[in-house]
Amino acid sequence: MYRSVILTFFVLLSLNSFGQNDSLAFQFAEANKYIEAKDSIVQVKKNKIALLTDSLHHSNFEDRRNEEYNLLVRLTKEYEYFVYDSAFYYGNLALKTAYRLKDASKIAEAKSNISLILLLRGLYKETIDSIQTIDPMALDQKKRIDFYSVAYRAYYDLSNSRWGYYAPKYRESGNLYAKKIAAEGDPDSFEYILALALKSQNNNASYDVKKYCTSLLNKKDLTPHQAAITNCILGISYLKLQEKEKAKYHLCKAVVGDIQSTTKETLAAKVLAELLFHDGDLEKANRFISEAQRDAVFYGSNARQLEISFIRPDIEAAVLNKVEKEKKIISNISLIVSLLALLLISFSIIIYRQVKELKKARKEILESNSNLRQLNEQLREVSKIKEEYVGYYFNFSSQFIEKLEAMKKAVSRQLITKQYDAIESELKKYNSKKERENLFQDFDRIFLKLFPDFVNRFNQLFEEKDRISLKDSPCLNTDLRIFALIRLGINDNEKIAGILNFSVNTIYTYKTKIRNRSIYPNEEFDLKVMAIKSV
Repeated sequence: MYRSVILTFFVLLSLNSFGQNDSLAFQFAEANKYIEAKDSIVQVKKNKIALLTDSLHHSNFEDRRNEEYNLLVRLTKEYEYFVYDSAFYYGNLALKTAYRLKDASKIAEAKSNISLILLLRGLYKETIDSIQTIDPMALDQKKRIDFYSVAYRAYYDLSNSRWGYYAPKYRESGNLYAKKIAAEGDPDSFEYILALALKSQNNNASYDVKKYCTSLLNKKDLTPHQAAITNCILGISYLKLQEKEKAKYHLCKAVVGDIQSTTKETLAAKVLAELLFHDGDLEKANRFISEAQRDAVFYGSNARQLEISFIRPDIEAAVLNKVEKEKKIISNISLIVSLLALLLISFSIIIYRQVKELKKARKEILESNSNLRQLNEQLREVSKIKEEYVGYYFNFSSQFIEKLEAMKKAVSRQLITKQYDAIESELKKYNSKKERENLFQDFDRIFLKLFPDFVNRFNQLFEEKDRISLKDSPCLNTDLRIFALIRLGINDNEKIAGILNFSVNTIYTYKTKIRNRSIYPNEEFDLKVMAIKSV
């Protein structure tokens, strides 16, 4: 228990160390920190009360009634602003002990304490009835001032809670007791200046309230409870003057002071919540009104719970309305985001399809370009081949025609002169075998001019042992010549046989033999041959 007290003391000390900042935002942050630490602070209070109740229950006061009375008064004061039932219980025990002692001063003090407890509960009639039974002259000067404080607070509270017709009467009674403090009290004391401040507040002299409360707050010896009361009064005064930011500032400090002093019968949190609600700060308003309700229930103050019940439903309804609006906004945003997502997905699908189509079109274009290049290459090659071979065959045909013409003329002359033996001799001059060899040589020369790498590339289609060697001859052999014709696009065996003066079967045999020696399958072999490039 003592460890808990020490721990909470250092928590409070650390919280107080941050209290040097004067901004409103900082004060709200401080209030939130103390609200979070509230249960720990209350536990310290409970531990302190437990020590006193242990002393009361475990002590024999048979011959020490004064000590019993003093302990009961201490317990009454500890519960005074903390828990009504316990405060009233110990207050009545103290009064009974005072009657046993037959001490008029103690009886008046106990009644004064009970009057304050009844007032805090909101039992105004019972409070006035109790006050009227007290003889203030039986009290010493300090306790009499405390009694006057209870009395003027009771009448001021009555004036603020009753119909306007009776308010002036109660206010005047409150002024009377405040004047008694002014007449008998120490002008420098807290009770004296507070009485002047409350008198000014209840008589609508807000500027005087500011003066008196500022004077109190400048004192260095105020308890947290006294500071809370002063800040609360000053905050309400600023509220009446429409200086809302200053009102919030001092009400925040009052809330902190109430928590520090474990005051459960408090006004500051409720007033601050109302102010925040009317300013539209619903989140803070809801938090402070909840704390005010929690404190009122904890204390058992019917009057304070009634006051809170007038404003809390409005705050909760506004918070709920705000939450509903936020949900609606979030729902609308979600709907918009969903629609945008669908649009995005739709656009993505469209773009994907377009990109796919574009890629397909691009591929087709590339393939077309590739085919076009191949076609252009083939056309270039065909054009080159035609150019070479057409030129050659025109030249060959021209020479052949000239030879035939010369032969015709010679034979005609010899027929005219009847030189028949000369005709035979003239015909023997034409050697078809030689002419065909010349034809093949010219074909080979032109082909190797067009395909200078043909033999080398053709040999790469065979193993080393099956490759063709031409030695120093620039002419092709029959094997090469067959596939040279194929490379030029002559695939028909009959045509090849006619050109080379072979039978069709011979050409077929040659082709089959050569393909079988290749390191590639037949179809691939033909493709490899056709892939040999011309210059």
